[in-house]
Amino acid sequence: MLWNCRRFSFMKLKYLEAVATLVGTIIGAGILGLPYAIEKVGVFWGIPLLVFLGLATLLTNLMLAEVVLRTKSRHQLAGYAKKYLGIEAYWVKLFTVLFGGIGALTVYIIGEGQVLSSLLGQNEMYLSLIFFAFVSLILLGGLKTVKVADLLLVGIFLFIIGLIAIASGVQIEVANYYKIDWRNMLVPYGAILFAMSGPGAIITLREVLRGEEQKIKSAVIAGTLIPLAIYIVFVLAVIGVTGENTTEVATIGLGNNLSPWVFILGNLFAVFAMTAGFLNNGLILMELLQFDLRLSKYPSWLIVCGLPLIMFFIGSRSFVGTINIVGSVTFGITAITLILLFWKAKKKGDRSPEFYLPKLKLIGIALILLFILGFLNSLV
Repeated sequence: MLWNCRRFSFMKLKYLEAVATLVGTIIGAGILGLPYAIEKVGVFWGIPLLVFLGLATLLTNLMLAEVVLRTKSRHQLAGYAKKYLGIEAYWVKLFTVLFGGIGALTVYIIGEGQVLSSLLGQNEMYLSLIFFAFVSLILLGGLKTVKVADLLLVGIFLFIIGLIAIASGVQIEVANYYKIDWRNMLVPYGAILFAMSGPGAIITLREVLRGEEQKIKSAVIAGTLIPLAIYIVFVLAVIGVTGENTTEVATIGLGNNLSPWVFILGNLFAVFAMTAGFLNNGLILMELLQFDLRLSKYPSWLIVCGLPLIMFFIGSRSFVGTINIVGSVTFGITAITLILLFWKAKKKGDRSPEFYLPKLKLIGIALILLFILGFLNSLV
């Protein structure tokens, strides 16, 4: 009886770690740029767009989960592209994953420096480098270290976001929700895609739940919808309080409009969210280099940590600007690739999956057209 209780507790912990892995990957610097981007067009358009793209992300995440479960061998995204779509798709996916991942890690370095500077009053660049050194060392510990850190960090920032929402409620001005500017209707697109993206975590999630693959569908749904719900609450709270004075890093402006303890809590939330985002995205990139390019652990770690640092030093310092570019271009291409992978894996998969979706041809084509239009808009 005691052994069964311990086994049940361990299985439950694995499931929570899996959900936390996806939540921790999705919720990173993106949440901090969302209020600024959505305020430009107004919540009457921005929130429905957020919900729509969030549900589209959930669908592509489930598609990727089925691809992973239909495949015996271990890969990261580029490896699945090579297996099912060919060598050309492999190189395109490899480039977009590396560019998107390195861009995301650069965003975390930029944002963390801004947040820590607002808290401590010290130089942004030096604080960015201290943060970078800290998370790089944790990342060296691999999956076992990161999944434990995830569970702790996700619990902390869920608690903090609840306190922020409660504190913001008494200061919200409903008039801040009335704005609508159709000229900026596509401004939030890239920021939302960046904020909702985390497909590489589906592969990590499968590793966490190895032997319990029947729970993957539930974990993907929970791990995607929890961030979406948090984003809606956070965006409404921030814009309701700060309105047109919403800052690029949302918690800085929010804290300036509320009490000092909210300022501290809000920026601590930003610190924890970006730490979780850096660790999870860094781990995904390391696994890409190890699984698909066959590099060993330490060269992978040096590349994953070295390239964002180089981008930071050569002058990539715009927080929301970097988010929009990375979100529109790389994550849009990634979503299209996932849909194509899903269709191919249904025909060429070498393993029977624990769950499967319908072919979703019409929905898939509609989503591909949507992501292509978003990509072209970002180029324009």
